[in-house]
Amino acid sequence: MKARSIGHRMSEKTGSALVITMLLLVILTVIGIYAVAISTTEMDIALHSKVGTITRNTAESGAYVGIEELPTTYPAGSDCTVTMTSGINMTSTYTFRSDLSGPMEMEPGYGTNFMFASYSVISNGSAPSGFTGGVRVDAAVTFGPMPAGTSY
Repeated sequence: MKARSIGHRMSEKTGSALVITMLLLVILTVIGIYAVAISTTEMDIALHSKVGTITRNTAESGAYVGIEELPTTYPAGSDCTVTMTSGINMTSTYTFRSDLSGPMEMEPGYGTNFMFASYSVISNGSAPSGFTGGVRVDAAVTFGPMPAGTSY
């Protein structure tokens, strides 16, 4: 019976465990980096969606205020600008203008003593502070009935 020496047995080992371990660590590192990148992207998408919603709502607020102010008009050059709080440490601004867009017209069912006026309301909403962007809302409004004529 031949005895093998311990030195001979050690020389047969090739170190494959070290290679496999290093490969596994590289794969896990890549998966970890990918997971962090995905979560960061998701946060950016959510933030931009929130900012877009705030900007659109700001512009709509300006349009509603402009419609509420009718028949008072704010023609181009005398726009009304309002700054409002839109979140924690965030403000956004809307500017609106409104003006007559056509002659007064009669509508069926109201007679000749009442007429309706056509207005255009334009509102521009800006993104909250710290962001860029804007939304424009155009509204065509028929306002009335308004007394017209002699009302005898």
